[in-house]
Amino acid sequence: MRPTEAPRPYLVRSRFATTGLMCVPSVAAEIDRLARPYLTVEPGLAGPGDWQVGAGLPATPGAVPEPVRALGEPTVEYAVDHAARRLFHLAPEGPAWACQSLLRATRAVHRSAAARGGMLFLHAGLVELNGLGVALVGGSRAGKTSFVMAAVLDGQGVMVCNDDVSLSADETGRGVLGAGWPRSVSVRLDTLDLLFGPERARAVQAGLTHPANATLPSLRASGVERHGTALIYPWEYADLLKTEIGRSTRVDALVHLSLADAPDEAELSAVAPRERAALLDRHVLDTPNKHLNIFGHAPDPRIPLRTRDALTALPTFRFRYVFRDVRCEVDRLGAHLRAALPVV
Repeated sequence: MRPTEAPRPYLVRSRFATTGLMCVPSVAAEIDRLARPYLTVEPGLAGPGDWQVGAGLPATPGAVPEPVRALGEPTVEYAVDHAARRLFHLAPEGPAWACQSLLRATRAVHRSAAARGGMLFLHAGLVELNGLGVALVGGSRAGKTSFVMAAVLDGQGVMVCNDDVSLSADETGRGVLGAGWPRSVSVRLDTLDLLFGPERARAVQAGLTHPANATLPSLRASGVERHGTALIYPWEYADLLKTEIGRSTRVDALVHLSLADAPDEAELSAVAPRERAALLDRHVLDTPNKHLNIFGHAPDPRIPLRTRDALTALPTFRFRYVFRDVRCEVDRLGAHLRAALPVV
């Protein structure tokens, strides 16, 4: 932060909520860059009843501690005044952590509002693959990030989100719309090696700006993440892959993704309609946020069920691929979907 800067009021908007942001202009400018294209940041005062997040301000007397402990990161300390609807970033100090912390808190408020409005959250990436909206469903280490990056790098895909997508049935109740959120992309270091070569991968890693990248190597050293990982902000992702980031897209197909240990274990097959619901339910998120589920997020239960029904009606596939062959596997899945799905 520049010494002469004083905190100023800003508004953060999505189609789900409007929230206030109180911080110095340089931090607001960086949050604007980190939040695009999902959220917009502009000067303005928060309205009555809107949540406001801020940094560089003393917490109000009614605020209570709310620490966030994410794997491989230092503890992020907040103070939350629920009565006044204000959240304060306290630590770690410095502009990089202030930006990251305020973005995380703002995102949590907006995602909670989306959940109250009936959005269903799914552990899946969402990519436009040759014009088709494909939700790549799977847990951690299923190969979602590697697949999306390979698709984008080869010019076949546009990333909407990398790891979790919010979904809603359209007005007809038959189609599904998917939206992304401003989250950093967690990338295995061997994915960077595979896609860019070791030398360029090291240069990419050295230029990343997420503050947690300074402490993430501890996960590899401890054996928790044996491949190592790095966090890439959406704007860095777009620059690295020379692409745009999609804000939202329709969903034309669900693909349940996993990694195979050997080529003879690779699989590409359709999922029968009777199996789809149970397979989908394994990856529906119970809460909209990994952290800071403190803003209320319970919807009318009938609305997400409508989206779930629309999702289980979509063409659904299992796709198991070999990591080292990911670029060829993007071609294989793309060709299969073009042949299997009607022209949209």
